[in-house]
Amino acid sequence: MPGNSHGTADMSWINNYFRWKFAFLLVAMVSVFLLRMMHRLFLLPDQLVESTGVLLLLPAILSLLNDRRLRVVALVTGIPVILLVLISNFVPASGVHFPRLMARMATSAYMLFVVFAILRLLVTTVNVTLDELVGAFAGYLLVGVLFAELYCVALMLDPGAVAGDADLSMPHMSVVDPDEASRIDLRQAVERWNRAQYFSFVTLTTVGYGDLHPRTPLARMLAVIEAVTGQFYLAVMVAGLVGIGASQHHSRRLQARIRHGLQTEATKEAGPTHG
Repeated sequence: MPGNSHGTADMSWINNYFRWKFAFLLVAMVSVFLLRMMHRLFLLPDQLVESTGVLLLLPAILSLLNDRRLRVVALVTGIPVILLVLISNFVPASGVHFPRLMARMATSAYMLFVVFAILRLLVTTVNVTLDELVGAFAGYLLVGVLFAELYCVALMLDPGAVAGDADLSMPHMSVVDPDEASRIDLRQAVERWNRAQYFSFVTLTTVGYGDLHPRTPLARMLAVIEAVTGQFYLAVMVAGLVGIGASQHHSRRLQARIRHGLQTEATKEAGPTHG
């Protein structure tokens, strides 16, 4: 019997996780953002900070395992992406750093898959739970992360792809020592991500402060697509939640009327009572 109780406890933990899977994903996203913010304050190792994407990819994979139709795809595609991200941070810098470029592109593709999975769940669900509301918000943030990865790709191909008037390009490496080159490469990768993330969310929300501009055709194309995608996501999300909420309200009222009708019929059949 102790073995059964242990198995029951494990299943209960798994069920609770899947019940709040998107809340865990949101917590992971906030943790990654905070960790990258603390990088400047506490001088955290660049290699550690650059590898924080794994903290986001892992709960993203786990959030899809509850759906049988997505379980295999999530594992088969997600695990190689995690390994690629980790390995790319240990490969010495060389040119545009092809391993990290591939890791960024693979992460972007997987984030796109997760966003579509969340949207699919949102528009097909019958009952809206608190975790699904959190999932809708997490999906919106993932759109920003997705395009941040794509801007990183654009910046790796051209350091001036996203730049302000004061700095038309990011500094290039001009060192010969391989160890020093790797350290500078990681430092630039962290700074590149910070710039890409900031520009991505400013573009996603269509704020457009004007301090950074897309300066290459690829960056401009991504900026336009992201602005349109952000508005489309909000429209689909709001329309889906409002429609499902209205359907739930109508269903509850209908059930209340049915219960009231049954009670009325039961009262009529019972007839008046006499003392």
